[in-house]
Amino acid sequence: MRTVIVAVGLAAACLGPPRARAEEATAIPLAEETMSRVDAATPAGGKLIELLGAVRTDLRTTKYQARTVVRPRDGHYAWDCSGMAAWVLQRSAPRARRAVAGTRPVARDFFHAIARAPTERARKGWRRIPVREVQAGDTFAWLRSPVSTSKITGHVGFAVGPAHQVPGWPGAYAIRIVDATRLPHQDDTREMNGDGGFGFGTMVFVTGDDGEVMAYAWFGTEYLPRSRTQRVRIGERRDIVGTIDTLPSELWPWLGFMPARVVFGRPSA
Repeated sequence: MRTVIVAVGLAAACLGPPRARAEEATAIPLAEETMSRVDAATPAGGKLIELLGAVRTDLRTTKYQARTVVRPRDGHYAWDCSGMAAWVLQRSAPRARRAVAGTRPVARDFFHAIARAPTERARKGWRRIPVREVQAGDTFAWLRSPVSTSKITGHVGFAVGPAHQVPGWPGAYAIRIVDATRLPHQDDTREMNGDGGFGFGTMVFVTGDDGEVMAYAWFGTEYLPRSRTQRVRIGERRDIVGTIDTLPSELWPWLGFMPARVVFGRPSA
């Protein structure tokens, strides 16, 4: 029975879960190396992937900051997660961008636009989809976790590959994503102590009995219990034992997860 060990230094970009000592990490393909517009489910998603590929090719410098400063000729992309999402959608799926409130939307605005979208067909440029159906070009967003002390409203980014079922974790899916943040994910293209900004990494999303995402693992599969049913001892005295399905949500960070409602949307136009 392993003990999850908390590490310090959560970034302001998004409150990630306390880090623990890894035993077994299951990697997924680095989809950004092969991504193509044909991997997307819609033409808008294909344009989005093509644009992300162009940014990746042109990228020379990047930084995480509230103000969006983009100079493609110089390969400079400085922004936060919502600034990046707005910039990308405006150029690849303008109708979906218009459905997101505000001239300078924040993460919660993307969340609400996707949460309002129907699941059967697209409306106002969005169709809401379950995490298991995620493909390249889809968008994710969440509201700030109830256990977070951060002042941010949530987080937003894009999938660049399909959802992969995590072995030993029914209802958990690893996805290769791109976002703007200070704190890198699993197998991330950004340096841990760098300036953050644009980059690719792997995250895990866990669903409940209703199929809705109830938690995310910022560091992917790196620091998770070996299986969903593995009981883990937590706390300084190691006197609390349980799993993500038996422990209260305020203790999930000890298992490597942050409780949060996460939605996934497919831009259609």
